[in-house]
Amino acid sequence: MSSFISNLNRKSEKYGDVHFISFFGAILARLAYLNDNNFLKNYASIIGPVIQPKILQAINGVNPNNLRLLLDDQTLFGLNKWPNDTFRNFEYSYKGRNYLDVLKLNIPQNVNIINGETRGNLVYPLPGQQTQPNDVKYISIGWSNYGEVYVVADKRMPSMLFVLFRGTYSAKTASLYSKPTSIVPLTVCNDAAGKPEQFLYGIFKATSEMIHTIVEAMRYLATDFLGATQPNSVKVFTTGHSLGGAMTTDFAYLWMGVKKTAPYNSAPYNVLSDNIVCISLGAPRCMSSSVAQKFCRLVAEGKILYLRITTNGDPVTGVPLKFGYQHPCSEDSNMRQQISEACAPSTIMIPTPSVDYNGKLDCLNYKGRHYIQNGFSHAFYLYIKYLGAIDPMNNMIKGMVTQREVLRAPDGSTVCRLVMGQIGNYKTIFFNVNNSRAKPNNLDAVIDSEQVPTLGQVPAVGQVQVGGGFFDSLFGSTPTPAPIVAVAPAQTKVVARPVQTQTAPVVQAQGVVQTPIAAQPQVQTPVAAQPQKQIFGGPVAEDIRMTLQAFNTLIQQMVPIQGELCPQNGKIFNPFNNQIMPNLSCPGLKIGGRRKLKTRKLKTRKLKKRKSKKNKSSRR
Repeated sequence: MSSFISNLNRKSEKYGDVHFISFFGAILARLAYLNDNNFLKNYASIIGPVIQPKILQAINGVNPNNLRLLLDDQTLFGLNKWPNDTFRNFEYSYKGRNYLDVLKLNIPQNVNIINGETRGNLVYPLPGQQTQPNDVKYISIGWSNYGEVYVVADKRMPSMLFVLFRGTYSAKTASLYSKPTSIVPLTVCNDAAGKPEQFLYGIFKATSEMIHTIVEAMRYLATDFLGATQPNSVKVFTTGHSLGGAMTTDFAYLWMGVKKTAPYNSAPYNVLSDNIVCISLGAPRCMSSSVAQKFCRLVAEGKILYLRITTNGDPVTGVPLKFGYQHPCSEDSNMRQQISEACAPSTIMIPTPSVDYNGKLDCLNYKGRHYIQNGFSHAFYLYIKYLGAIDPMNNMIKGMVTQREVLRAPDGSTVCRLVMGQIGNYKTIFFNVNNSRAKPNNLDAVIDSEQVPTLGQVPAVGQVQVGGGFFDSLFGSTPTPAPIVAVAPAQTKVVARPVQTQTAPVVQAQGVVQTPIAAQPQVQTPVAAQPQKQIFGGPVAEDIRMTLQAFNTLIQQMVPIQGELCPQNGKIFNPFNNQIMPNLSCPGLKIGGRRKLKTRKLKTRKLKKRKSKKNKSSRR
């Protein structure tokens, strides 16, 4: 209480406890909302011209084993080193250290103009450098269950690879953390010590079901485009806003298991760093308390450089409620100061919500002033505007009528689209995710029919309707606890159609002959054989047949595209054989060490007990 009162009398800081790498993450997370038609164009207009090459080179030069240097602006960018300080007119001092002043550099202003969030003229206080056609290459992964993940390689930063997760942009993605299965964490597997690994299942499933494809895209860009050959030479930087922030958190945790699992712990995958940078913005809770504490230990050990950035008043960061959920490091006061950046809303609400560049961010690494929840706080992070990306009217409501993700196959199975892009050179390919799984199933389509209502649809008997999603947060309703029923009602009908096969040429990739699609038998489970109840939790159906050879074959079979760069459907190719890769969605991590995460209250209680025992013994 005393700290809260003292905080009321505290003078607000222009920036506070925030680092340039936080702004960098916020910019990349905003770019993740763009579709392929605009992503690379906006990336090329920002990275280089707006964020100068010297900044990029400094970030690129950080050793993967010393990621905390990314939090030291003064050392990283050579600030206050006269006369060689390039940024001497564009920095400020805070707690005896110098930091880059992003507003003086006009970075947020230019980013918002380029993204179409605000109007104005681009101003470059320091000259940047134009992005060349061969500088950047990316692979985007979009599938029927989720929007898009961007894996980006930039030759101006050859020791860095970006994995960007798109946030909540449609009704379908909002349902990932607003369905009944989100009330309490569900068990995915057990760790090495036999203890359950529990997560918000919808978000975890979307993160991990295509994890082999994501890893292969990372491997391909790191080795084929960046030319990496040395182990641990390419840093992995992952970020996302909203749902993307939760997915980036899950991914960073999974990465710890990926790098310990064969063949991903050896060449050619070992060029990717063992440690990872994770910048989460406006994320909902996505982990059980025990997993969140394990995650925090990995942060304390320096394996994950983690920053959890929030805008005060953002309701999304408070969902789901604490029925076993926890943000990493939120219950450890010391670790919270290392990872937390809770910032004031940088918004002007009248006449329309816009960025207040004169407002003070006043970021704190502890709980400060209390703010009234306001849905617009979710759309403004570190002077970067996200409102156009998460527009509830244009994106959410329209998405309840028309699917915005990749369309499913005729039989209802999940389809994945890969796009590989360079400036002026785009290619794409589709594959059926069922063929990449160990055991094909069409439960994804059934879950969609239950949990993503269209306008005017009445929930079927036996369904549980629970709040807690994006819309509930905006309009102030509170999630209602309910038992985990998640039943596939008897009224739900799944029509089984024969799988439409397509022929494809026999392709030889690295000595492996791929069988044409028509030659692969497709087995469709009859409706009568499907169980009445959906069993949520448990192992995720990963893309476990996505091998290096299969991915390289897909890359070779890509078709050039122009105009509409993100089609929702297309010809499906099948490069998969019978090789099964290791399970990555169950990291099996046993975090060692005797260090226990304790709250300050718990320590205080123990001290009081010790004192009372001493007093009693002295009286005797």
